Amino acid sequence: MIKIVTILISVGILAYNAMAAQTRSRSEGVPGLQASNVVGLGDIWVTGGSSSYFLVRPVSNQKLAQSVDSAYRNDFRLLYGSGDKLHRDLTLVPNLGASLGLANFMQLEIEGVPWDGAKLGATTARLKITTPGNDNLRLLGLAVLLNATLSTEEDIYSKGETTPGFDPILYFGVVADLDLVKMFHSFPVKAYFNYFNMDDYRLVHAYEQHQARFALEYMGYRKGYYARLGGMMYKPLPTRFNPNPKGGFLETLYEFGLGYRAAIGDRLLFTADVSMDPLHPISFYTQETRKPPKIQIGFEAPLIFNETRSEAIRALIFNEEQRKQYREMVAKNPVQKKDQVDSTAAGTSAGLKVDEIGLEDRKATQSKDVFKGVFDQTETENAEKRKQIRTELKQIEDLLQ
Repeated sequence: MIKIVTILISVGILAYNAMAAQTRSRSEGVPGLQASNVVGLGDIWVTGGSSSYFLVRPVSNQKLAQSVDSAYRNDFRLLYGSGDKLHRDLTLVPNLGASLGLANFMQLEIEGVPWDGAKLGATTARLKITTPGNDNLRLLGLAVLLNATLSTEEDIYSKGETTPGFDPILYFGVVADLDLVKMFHSFPVKAYFNYFNMDDYRLVHAYEQHQARFALEYMGYRKGYYARLGGMMYKPLPTRFNPNPKGGFLETLYEFGLGYRAAIGDRLLFTADVSMDPLHPISFYTQETRKPPKIQIGFEAPLIFNETRSEAIRALIFNEEQRKQYREMVAKNPVQKKDQVDSTAAGTSAGLKVDEIGLEDRKATQSKDVFKGVFDQTETENAEKRKQIRTELKQIEDLLQ
């Protein structure tokens, strides 16, 4: 009886996982990195979240001195020095975005910060174009991105510029990823690579920029974990703070992040991410280009969604892996011979089939309650129920042979 209850409980857990299948976007990346796929034609996905935000920018000594009474400015300079300083503000900013499938190989994405703590934040429009085969589950995916960022930052670096020009900042990116579940069904790991010729739009007038980012994600069906690493290169441009920069690129900066992703219900995905500069975790305020520690949370959900073939194949792969685990579980807990003999006395028309436990047949699974009546019947009814359970287990064994 203990073995029967154990198997039935395992069947119930498996059925719960099957009923909890999720809707997933095939263009799903990780924070800071893009995936090569695009959403399906006509699909609309929306995103929202919040992240910590450090505003780090230089402040001239003259401006700092003006913040105190003129009688104390000499003392101020003696106390704080005569060089320019860094001004730092920490706040929590919201993020909103949406993706629209323009074709089976193209999507338009818009994301922005409605409020950065002092004013309207920047907005970025992104056109992603991928290679053929987007509708299939690809081992190798490639895409290019054309980006335009409308910045609301005041240009404090260029000579003669004191107000935002609101000119779009144009830059491009290249995306590649490897979806290993295509070849190794029991190894749902995805690797990402992104390159962009801009890293921080706030510093675009002060530095030539390049960034390369990598990530590895365990892409489970209901939840996943990932690690990401980015390397950023900055080359100083002439500014009014540094009219004649010397040398080439600065020391490469790094950003390391860890994150967790999980499904909430059938249509909502939740992501939590934390990152920092692993080499300079607490000295980010000494240089404006350094990456401060950052915390991000985000949500993603579809407004209009039609399941694409790539995600249907992924669901079938997970379904088959669950069936294998179920078969192995039953094989390790065979019923005793006496139970097999007793099971022949019962009919075989209402047995439980292994194939009914699957991700692609949720309605059939929902209608079958394998626990119903097991714990709340009389002695006579329990005896009949035990015979029925033995019959179903015998059919499971026959299927596994």
